[in-house]
Amino acid sequence: MPKNPESFGDWLKLEKPEHILGFLLKSLQHTLRQTIDEALRKQGVELSFAQFAALFNLHSDPGVTGARLARRAFVSAQTMNSALRALERDGYIERRPHPLSRRADSWSLTEAGLAELKRARQVGSTVFERMLAEFNAKEVTAFEDYLRRCIAALDDEPMNGVHHDPRAERRWRRGAAV
Repeated sequence: MPKNPESFGDWLKLEKPEHILGFLLKSLQHTLRQTIDEALRKQGVELSFAQFAALFNLHSDPGVTGARLARRAFVSAQTMNSALRALERDGYIERRPHPLSRRADSWSLTEAGLAELKRARQVGSTVFERMLAEFNAKEVTAFEDYLRRCIAALDDEPMNGVHHDPRAERRWRRGAAV
């Protein structure tokens, strides 16, 4: 039971219980991120969540751009740029010109970065185990399936008869007419 149940949305009085799901998902994401940051610090792993996410993604997808890393880590391009510069300074990643874009850099892990990623993943695993401790294997599988289905529904399904276009959203954010 949470120390302060109010922080988990109990104060929201909604007509339909499903209306609180987005709030709960965001609360979970925020709490998970804070918990991982704190656990990394306690174990002497001097990485922020953004840096951890960058190392993890570079291990899976070497050569990826900083912009893509930012999207995958759910941080701004500026935050990821700072994270990448710190990782490069510490010798965890290397930068090369991107083969397809003169404006972008291509990033990859060094041996030191791989070693730090392994340390961070051990810490992250303990956090995930703690988070899912009350679930059995079948429930974890179902939970993952539910989350994937929610994501797919929002990525693939039209909203109010109009298909979601991420390019249009980016143009709108830059102030251009959609």
